[in-house]
Amino acid sequence: MNEARYSQSVFSQYQGRIAMTPKVFLFTGMLITVFGNALADVKEVVAYRQGVMKANAGHMAALKATLIGGQKQFLSQAVIHGEAIQKLAGSIPDMFPPGSTHRKSKATEAIWRNFEDFSAKAKNLERLAGEFVQAAKSGDEAAMTAAFKKLGKEGCSACHEAYRKD
Repeated sequence: MNEARYSQSVFSQYQGRIAMTPKVFLFTGMLITVFGNALADVKEVVAYRQGVMKANAGHMAALKATLIGGQKQFLSQAVIHGEAIQKLAGSIPDMFPPGSTHRKSKATEAIWRNFEDFSAKAKNLERLAGEFVQAAKSGDEAAMTAAFKKLGKEGCSACHEAYRKD
């Protein structure tokens, strides 16, 4: 009988802690769900914007091969590449919601500290891509090349130098 009383005594001593276990478990599960979803969202937005940036890099590489690398047979596609960059540039700020950093991202915290400037640089990229499109539509190869170089230097590089890790 002493043994039975002892086990009841031990059980009653820890009863409050045992009763809390499901609550703690539920709360922990909720935290994991909330933060897990937030981390998944961050990972997905980073994956999306990296895809867009790689697409822009691909468009720039194709234009470079055409205008500087001598692949003149593709000049008729210059407008397509320029328009793609122009259309994507307008949505760049939306691809950087607050806190969307990730270990695989090259985005620096400076983006969110100076989001107005970052957004202005994206708007400038959009404008410069539009200038390139106009040059490409004119068919003037010298104007296209000049607009392409300006797009790369004042559009892409201006933002990367200020807001991207090497």
